[in-house]
Amino acid sequence: MEKTPPKGGDASGAKPAAHAGSVVDLVIRTTELDEMEDLTNSLISSHRLRPLTSEGVFDSTLQIHGVQDFCGFTISYGRSVEGRLEDVSPDERMAFVMAPKGTGQLTLNRQEFRMSGERGVVFPTGPLKILNHSDDCEISVLLMNRHKAAEQCARLLARDLDQDLQFDTGFDLNSANGQSWVRLFKYATAELANPHSLFRSVAAARQQLEQTVLTGFLLSQTHTYSEALLRPQSAAAPFYVRRAEAFIEAHFSEPLSLADIAAQAGVSARSLQNGFQNFRNMTPMAFLRAVRLQRVHRMLLTADPGFARVTEIALACGFNHMGEFASAYRCTFGETPRETLVRARAG
Repeated sequence: MEKTPPKGGDASGAKPAAHAGSVVDLVIRTTELDEMEDLTNSLISSHRLRPLTSEGVFDSTLQIHGVQDFCGFTISYGRSVEGRLEDVSPDERMAFVMAPKGTGQLTLNRQEFRMSGERGVVFPTGPLKILNHSDDCEISVLLMNRHKAAEQCARLLARDLDQDLQFDTGFDLNSANGQSWVRLFKYATAELANPHSLFRSVAAARQQLEQTVLTGFLLSQTHTYSEALLRPQSAAAPFYVRRAEAFIEAHFSEPLSLADIAAQAGVSARSLQNGFQNFRNMTPMAFLRAVRLQRVHRMLLTADPGFARVTEIALACGFNHMGEFASAYRCTFGETPRETLVRARAG
């Protein structure tokens, strides 16, 4: 095995996370599957490697640079391999993964997602995940901190988050947002790998880079608060409009009326109606419907088509008239709810 020892460590493969604030540099090449499995278990996460075919020679390379929860690494195996990331107690980390070379596939919650230079995946630590790699596959990964991402999301929204921040698993890297994210991803991982980078030597600079990356990720990949973050905002929007929006997002599944929302916002129904029209170009009830539609869409994309029922999901999100719901859904997303549910399985 060829190895470059980590900065501030030794060549034993000891887990750098023991010193969460220290910068790690490690380049490893080995022809022993068990050796690479042990090293990645120690450095990254608990998992098992298994060859998928008897063809090819195991010739694996791992490069890892960064700190515990803001870290970039690349890995290749030289042959088709399955990696089982074991079901463990979740920590604060999440991973963005793409395959600049070859192809791969993630299986998570009985759903399959392709990995390539055009498709990425996002997942947290915790539940069992299976990653299959083609013999020519090289994956690039950025580990980020979910708690810090939630804090940054709250800062961008200028309010506390009322539910967990969860990201969609599949990531279209050919989209405008995806291409923007890939450019930022490549820049950040290159800086983390450069021993002469300011972001490596100055902790405050690295924290600023991390914050920039988290902001870019929040604005690029779909998640719980994407609609709220990307919605056109006016700095002059009155407090009662923002208060009403927060109330709607927290209680969208309930049978809300205009009077209910106005009471929570602390103004009359007429004032609230005028405020939304003037600053959001829609009515409060139209905003409520938009939030409900987005929640249904997100749930359909993550549901199991073999068990999920469109009607049950729509009812759970506050829709009571299925005909109106189906029409509004098709108008918004360009497909029927059932088509979204079936498409979810394809990843």
